[in-house]
Amino acid sequence: MVRILVSKFGDIQSETVDSIFSIMEECYNRLEPHGLSLVDLSLFERSSALEAFLSQEYAKMGVTSSRFDEDFYARHDAWRGIPRISVSLERIQSLPEFTRTGILRHEVGHSILHGSPEYYIFPIPHLLSKASEKFNLPTQYLNDLLYLISIAVKDFEVTRLLHSRGYIEDQVAYAESVLEASQDDLAAWEIGKVKPEAKLLCVVSRLKDFSCASALMIDEKLRDKVGMKLLEGMNYFSEDVSMKILTIVSKLPSILQADTLKNIGEMARIVVEELVEPTLGGKESIGTG
Repeated sequence: MVRILVSKFGDIQSETVDSIFSIMEECYNRLEPHGLSLVDLSLFERSSALEAFLSQEYAKMGVTSSRFDEDFYARHDAWRGIPRISVSLERIQSLPEFTRTGILRHEVGHSILHGSPEYYIFPIPHLLSKASEKFNLPTQYLNDLLYLISIAVKDFEVTRLLHSRGYIEDQVAYAESVLEASQDDLAAWEIGKVKPEAKLLCVVSRLKDFSCASALMIDEKLRDKVGMKLLEGMNYFSEDVSMKILTIVSKLPSILQADTLKNIGEMARIVVEELVEPTLGGKESIGTG
């Protein structure tokens, strides 16, 4: 039995807490055995309060990557050694029920698979480091790439776990919601597509969303439906970029196994080969060592 410690920030009704608690408790029970015994659940009435809280946590923990989670409905971290799920009620309560439930279960999956600090601090994969040297990428930019690669891997792992335990409709609803390009995605692409470094970051930032689709497309019954949403979600990209994304997405089910650290290394390798090298204009082979 997982003990869920609830912290409330703002005016939050007990019925809301009970509903979220029930969804999470059922999910933890279905995903057993997992060894998790304690999780912090922080509920925020306003998204602004969640953003302020996370900004303070980033600063306190010395997180070096840029903030890419400002528009998340909920998020998981384990910076302080205990899995913590933070939820913006202002954002999540506006969603359809299946999508809302899918998000909460998604965060439960993270707390089980990635519920300790080592899943948030990674060494730079070899090929990514070599690419950084070759293209003279700033340290901050390299940290951002690694962060975006890592969350894509972890989201794939979570979706794969939930699907394997029978969570289908809600995970499809969740995937469909994140596959749709936001206005920020569209604006960032329009601004950044003329500059290779910005263009690359725009594309890699969407891999988190596309990786969820990849995990569901293992299921032949879902392949057509989710695949169509995937294509719609990348239709603002140029054709060459879309083809490279599809190449990456198609490889994930076969290369991402049970070891998250190794998976991040494999994902970094594909990103370097399919996106970094072509986008930044390098013609020399980085190598496979």
